[in-house]
Amino acid sequence: MKLDVRTIMLMLSGINLLGAGMMALISFHADNIRGARQWALGHCCMCLGIFTSTQMSPEWPVWIISAVPFVMGCGIGFIYNGIEAFQGKRCHYWVTAWLGVQMMLQSLWLGMLRDDIRMLVIANSLLFTLVFGACAVRLMVKAAQPLKTAYNLAAASFSFIALMSLLRALNMLSKPAEGVTLFAQGDINPVFLVLGGLSQLSISLSLVLLITFRLVSDLREQATHDSLTGALNRRSFEDESRRLLARAIRTGDAMSVIMIDVDFFKRINDMHGHQAGDEVLRRLAVLLQAVIRSEDCLARYGGEEFCILLAGINEQGAALLAERVRLLYADLRVPWKGDSLQCTLSAGVADSLLVGTDLSTLVDAADQALYRAKNAGRNCIALHSDPI
Repeated sequence: MKLDVRTIMLMLSGINLLGAGMMALISFHADNIRGARQWALGHCCMCLGIFTSTQMSPEWPVWIISAVPFVMGCGIGFIYNGIEAFQGKRCHYWVTAWLGVQMMLQSLWLGMLRDDIRMLVIANSLLFTLVFGACAVRLMVKAAQPLKTAYNLAAASFSFIALMSLLRALNMLSKPAEGVTLFAQGDINPVFLVLGGLSQLSISLSLVLLITFRLVSDLREQATHDSLTGALNRRSFEDESRRLLARAIRTGDAMSVIMIDVDFFKRINDMHGHQAGDEVLRRLAVLLQAVIRSEDCLARYGGEEFCILLAGINEQGAALLAERVRLLYADLRVPWKGDSLQCTLSAGVADSLLVGTDLSTLVDAADQALYRAKNAGRNCIALHSDPI
């Protein structure tokens, strides 16, 4: 069975049109996901370029004939830009412009001036190999599941279409220049185009998966973390703490809780505004994240209260950490509208060796110690074991 090249290219155009539609819908309804607009533009340019190339005639004006490869080159460039944007990087739109100009010049020089279609197909195939190979490399990043699966699928799809483009170029190199046309049937050329079309469909689906899994990841982040400080919210902290405490019961390790409260926080809000208070809390959260270990839990427990659960550390060890945090925070200057805010904190500490492994009891014991620190004049720490 012989496959008609024009029909295959129309199929490729339809696949890109489908991809453009999906990406456009996503970009309209998911403003927080970057990259979808570039991917929609890329698929749209590819669709327009491939479809127009199947209808081109030598009688067409030169500017239209040269515009078609320019649009296709920009299309693959926008797809590369979409990957940059999705990963939060700055888009290099000069790459898109360069690819458009490069494809246009190749078509004018090899296709019209030299009338060497064989070399034109080789040059365009190698350019596709370069760009899609670069896209595959860009997608080989470390990511948590399920985003990692989508990254791997997208990288594999881009790698496969890059391989098909390279094999097509090598196949053309083995053929005599005579008789080669853009829509030559041949024995193998349609097969490369079909496999490339399937890879293009796989790319569209994998990009949709990337966006879907990113949205799922963002929703999970919003459900488990405090939006202001990035620390765990209270519910997630309690879930994670119960898991760590259950492990501590099995191993016999100590677990400590530190309750932290910003001193005179209401005064900061009254004097400088609530946004200044928000910045003070953000800076404290950054400081706490920097000093705790990856296995510890940090949560924003209340308005200006933070809670830390420390694994394998007793009350004395937790007190040393709390004192270090207190000193660091006292030295911290928070710039705010030309001013410099300086705050202090109070902390209460309790551990499971003295209180037990029930989470609510541990938190309550640390909270009582925190109130004693505040009653002692603030900007200090208190231990649950301290004599009253």
